Amino acid sequence: MSTAEEGTVPAMELEGDASNTLTDNLNTNTNNISGTEVPENKNGNAKVLQRLDTVPDIKRDTSGITTQCIAAGIVNLGSFAAGVCTAWSSSALQLMTITTETHLDRVAEATNGTHPKLMLTSSEASWVASLLCLGALWGAVPTGLISEHFGRKKTLLYLALPLVVSWILVSSSPNVYGLYVGRFVGGVAVGAFSVGIPPYIEDIAEKHLLPTLANFYHVHFACGVLFGYIIGMVQSTSWLCVLCVSIPVAFFIAFIFLPESPTYLVSQGKYSEAKAALRYFRGIDNDIKSEMKSLKEYVLNYRKTRVTFKELFTTRTSVKALIVSFGLMVFQQMSGIYPVLFYAENIFKTFSISLNPPGAAIILGFCLVSSTYFSTMLLKTVRRRVLLILSFLFMAVSLGILGIYYHLKASRLSSDNTWVPLFTLCTFVSVYAAGVGPIPWLMLREIFPSNVTRRATAITAGFHWFLAFGVTKLYQNLIDMVRPGWTFWNFAVTCIIGAIFVYFFVPETKDKTLQDIQNEFNGIHKGKKHRHVIELESISEA
Repeated sequence: MSTAEEGTVPAMELEGDASNTLTDNLNTNTNNISGTEVPENKNGNAKVLQRLDTVPDIKRDTSGITTQCIAAGIVNLGSFAAGVCTAWSSSALQLMTITTETHLDRVAEATNGTHPKLMLTSSEASWVASLLCLGALWGAVPTGLISEHFGRKKTLLYLALPLVVSWILVSSSPNVYGLYVGRFVGGVAVGAFSVGIPPYIEDIAEKHLLPTLANFYHVHFACGVLFGYIIGMVQSTSWLCVLCVSIPVAFFIAFIFLPESPTYLVSQGKYSEAKAALRYFRGIDNDIKSEMKSLKEYVLNYRKTRVTFKELFTTRTSVKALIVSFGLMVFQQMSGIYPVLFYAENIFKTFSISLNPPGAAIILGFCLVSSTYFSTMLLKTVRRRVLLILSFLFMAVSLGILGIYYHLKASRLSSDNTWVPLFTLCTFVSVYAAGVGPIPWLMLREIFPSNVTRRATAITAGFHWFLAFGVTKLYQNLIDMVRPGWTFWNFAVTCIIGAIFVYFFVPETKDKTLQDIQNEFNGIHKGKKHRHVIELESISEA
């Protein structure tokens, strides 16, 4: 998830023979930089090149902007599918969980397709919801290394398979263990998408488009959550799974027509294929010779500056950056965002709102989508620290009001009211999507050097999903032990502590260079003052 520096393009690591191949080809095929075709066996398969020439692109898109946006939209169908997996439990678990209102004699008679309808206890339901995050942990960490060896496109394309298998298991399992396995397998794909999609976007996007296209992941994830809430209106677990499985199928069909990442192709010495792919993404009016040359030089030098996981934890600036990124993920997840998304309908039902819980969940999802969409504009104008602190504080206020309302309602000091829980939760997800949600991921590209970012991202993403699993699983335990009011107050206090953490430990990164940020990590804060003194001395001497 690294941002390319000026005049360079993000690249992947080279290992063993791939590095030797690249060096040999650069030394023996210098004519390829000027655009001259070279023999097939050193620059890619002729059938692949022919297929790239016939890939349906936007012929009138001379600048390549539309093509890049469409490609980013297609690959982010993976994040859309991840959002659907997250929202599924909100609707499905309401249809499958045993409550005090459930008549046991009717449970045995209920059917779901050809199998008896599964009825889960609250503990089993919490496992079904949280195992998605545990699977995501195992999918996120190795995906970066896998994509470096097998290619960005192949890795992402084949992730549609575990998602399809997951929905088949969920829809047809005769017992709860099949649900567990299905959710875990789907989580592997969800975690892999969170790490595998951003590098592909970085490889195909021009620098001025990268901030916008990088935010596509968060927007599509939010749209997937909203779609999951909408299809929850069908009130049938079988139909829910049928509609959900259509997303990875559509992703596979659409993504198969897109080219491989130009960076990966260059790393494998397939220059003709890389040039064809780059021409596809840049449009017919852009000259790609200089970019190809920069890409080759960047890939060739990347091996010299790459770091191992061990070095990542031994460099002072990297360790401090990891502390910042881990801290942000801790407070992001401990705020309770995933329990709210996973159990949206159940929460609204707990507060006895007069509005239909699926309808309230749809409103919640719409607020999440709209705030995520407009967060791009906020990130361009508002400083990171300010937005993080305000986001945490507003989240704390929203959760605190919700906790107070629950206690007033439990004490019969307040009658049932629809707008209080709906408004507070919509405010909560809106301010989360505007700041606390995207900024920790954005700062990964700003506080780490480009040769460190992808390893740091894999570790941070794994930590993110581990926290999401823990919070989602323990949420039901908190509800059972201290009731919803104290649970939401606990999340509110965590948000306040998160704001304090940002104030004291998180550096401002907006409009700052990597060197400025690393100087701050090293305790060097006198750069601007020193320049100011020099300027005054120069004026006095004149």
